[in-house]
This record gives sequence, structure tokens and C-alpha cells, in this order.
Amino acid sequence: MRSLRIKFSALVVSLLVLASALLTFIATQHERRALEEEIEARAQMLATYLAGTAAGALGDVGGGNYAEELTLDLLVAEVAGGKGVVAARLLDREGRIAASIDRTEWGEEVPRLSDPEDAPGSVVTVHEHSLLLASAPVHFSDVFVGEAQVVLDLKVLIDPKLRSGAQQLAAVAALVLLIGVGAGLGFVALLVGPLQRLRRGVEQMTQGDVSVRVVPTSRDEVGELTRAFNEMGDSLEQKQRIQSAFGRYVNDYVLNQLLEGPEDEQLAGSEREVTILFADIRRFTRLSEGMKARAVVSLLNEVFQLVSDRILERGGTIDKFIGDSVMAYFGAPMRHEDHVQRAVLSAIEIERALLERNRRMQALDPGAVIAEIGIGIHTGTVVVGNIGSDRRTDFTAIGDAVNVAHRLEKLARPGEILVSEAVQRRVRTVARLRFEGERQLAGREEPVHVYSVEVGEAPPGAGA
Repeated sequence: MRSLRIKFSALVVSLLVLASALLTFIATQHERRALEEEIEARAQMLATYLAGTAAGALGDVGGGNYAEELTLDLLVAEVAGGKGVVAARLLDREGRIAASIDRTEWGEEVPRLSDPEDAPGSVVTVHEHSLLLASAPVHFSDVFVGEAQVVLDLKVLIDPKLRSGAQQLAAVAALVLLIGVGAGLGFVALLVGPLQRLRRGVEQMTQGDVSVRVVPTSRDEVGELTRAFNEMGDSLEQKQRIQSAFGRYVNDYVLNQLLEGPEDEQLAGSEREVTILFADIRRFTRLSEGMKARAVVSLLNEVFQLVSDRILERGGTIDKFIGDSVMAYFGAPMRHEDHVQRAVLSAIEIERALLERNRRMQALDPGAVIAEIGIGIHTGTVVVGNIGSDRRTDFTAIGDAVNVAHRLEKLARPGEILVSEAVQRRVRTVARLRFEGERQLAGREEPVHVYSVEVGEAPPGAGA
């Protein structure tokens, strides 16, 4: 905005300077032409006056008539006394100088501008550089007897007036320039001020503050833009409230689809290979005996927080909390080619974090409640999507693979992770497993090969 203000101010100043210079030039030229016309009229008047007053004396010049010569000299001197007159002379009928303010010219021949046939009172003017020459014929008793010439210096007569006028115009131009710059800066402030406030609002909103609003100060396009910005802020704030309210109850992906997706078709069920993980707090009923309800809830929240963090860190999706159990799956709704490895590694991290939590609690209080988890993992093809009615739906996974994972979790002992053969084949490079034999799972005719995953020691600081 500052650069915009500087550029606009520079443009205004440049235009005003250009306009002032152009107006000054036009006014100066107009004044020059007016002064030249005035000076030309004055030169014609002086030449006519000199021709009229010197007619008798110039007609009698010659033969040593010194009285007439003195008269001519006085007449020329009188005309030459005017401002700007640099030359005044009288020529006889042969073109010789009979009288001049410059006595060195007397007797010299100079070109005549008047014609003997010219009528009395006619004047010829000639411009030579900065000089103006006015010539009038001299007639005595209707006889051409000579010529009167007056030369004026235009610079002496015009330049001082033009300088004075230019100074006045410059002062006016400077005043206009100051007023223009002030008006331009005021206009820029009116234009840029709201834009600056709007820019600061956008910056705050991009940093996550969706509560910021900008007060409209006009009804023009900037005001409309400001109102549109405020409406966008209202929409984002409402969306944030919805996310905050429902984000704790539904999957983030589902929530984003509901808020941004145009149709529920994006959440329709589709087949997907995923890895399902069930985790259950072992002997929870026994643990909760004698505990107050608030303490039971606190324990559940603590363990579920620990489990949730490890699942989410590996890109898993928490489907639901079922009493003291957690159902999660990997590979949906976001696809991950290594969803099996992610599930097993998150299970290992859950067990290690829980071991560390138990050690820390016992160190603080030997009688503290020890929580242990059994985990079952299976991979297979399921249907992932919205399941339910038009009034209540869940985004979940449905299929035989879910049932197998749930049955494996029921077989797992406290602190144990049991996986199916389908999982074992794809995690042998990332985890150490031990074959536990065949197990007959409820609801299945064929037995399932079951493997346990070695948890190992929790690294220092795990679960903190």
C-alpha cells in the first residue's frame, strides 16, 4: 500500500508539474505576442512621429544649414530617449544618414525600407533577431525627402515583463501544485486507508484469526469488497464452530467432506483394502470396581488419549470408542500403500507407551491403577462409507475383516498384540513375530493362523 501511495503521489505531482509547465509556456507565448504587437505599434508611432516632425527640417538640409541639422539632431535624440530605443535615424532622399543618435553613422548610406511612392503615414516594420525596425517615409510638400527609422530592442522591452510574469505564474503553479499534491494525498489516504485495513484483516485471517472484521467506510467497490470479506469471515467462523463442535465426534475426513463436499455421494460406501485394529483395556471391569465414576472416566480418557495419539500419528482413522475398546483402521479414507505396517507399528508404540505409563505411575504411587491393553489386527477388503439411516449415520468399515480383527483382540492377553497370517506376511521386515498356532474364531469354519508381535522395551521417554 505504501508503494501504491508513493506511485500515485508521484503520478499526481508529475501531471501537475507537466500541466503547470504547459500552461506557463502557453501563457508566456501569449504574453510575448501581445507585447510584440504593442511594441510594434509603439515603433510605428515613433517612426511616424519622427517622420512628421522632421519633414520640414529634412527638406531644408543641405548647403551647410546648421540650424536644420541641429533640429534633426534634437528630434532624433528626443525619439531615442524612449525606453528600448537602440537606434533612431533620418535618411535623406539618397539614403544617406542625415541625423542619428550614433554620430559615427552620419553620412553613411544604408538600405532604405520606404519607397518614394509610399503614402505619407505608411510604416514598414522588419524583425531582425531580437530587434524591431520601423521605417516611415518623410514627405515635405508632398515631395519625398527621406526616411525616418526607429529600432527597438525586443529583449529590453519584453524579457523583464516575461520574467515577472513567469515568476507570478511559477508562484501560482507552485500553489496549485501544493494544493494538488495535498488533494492527491488526501484522495490516496481515502482510497488506501480502507485497503490497508482490509489487507491487515486478510493477514490476520490467513494466520487463523477468523473473528477479524473490517468496518466498511464507503459504498464504492472497496466498501463492497470489505463487506464480502466480512461475509467470508462469518462463513469461516461458522465452519470453525462446526468443526470444533463435531470434530470430536466424527472423523476429520468425514467432517471435511460434509463441510466442503457438494453431495453425500462422496461418503457413499466403497470397497477398500484396509487394516483393522481393535484395542481393549484388559480386566477393566475389575479395575473399575471400587473406583468413583469420575476416576473411571479419567482413566479411560488417559488411556484412550495415549492410544489415539499413536494411531493418528501413523495416519490411522479412529472409527469409534466402544466402552473400554477402540476400533481403528488404516488405509481409509486416506489411502496408504503401507497401511499394514502402519497399523502394526502403531500397536507396538501403544504397548510401549502404556508400559512406560504404568512404570511412571507406580514410581509415583505403588498402589496406582495399572492399565493393560490387548490388541488384534487383521487386513482385508471391507466396505468403507456411510452406514445408517437418513437421520443418523456413521462413517465406518463393515466386513469379515473387521470381525476377524475383533476376534483376534478377544484372544489377546494383556499387553499382547495378535495378528493374522495376512498381516504377518506383510510386516516381517518391520517387526519380530512368533507363531502362536491355529485358532478357531467364533463365526468362522476354518481356523486362523495367529501370530504375536514382540513389543520389546519401551525407549526412554516413551509415552511421555
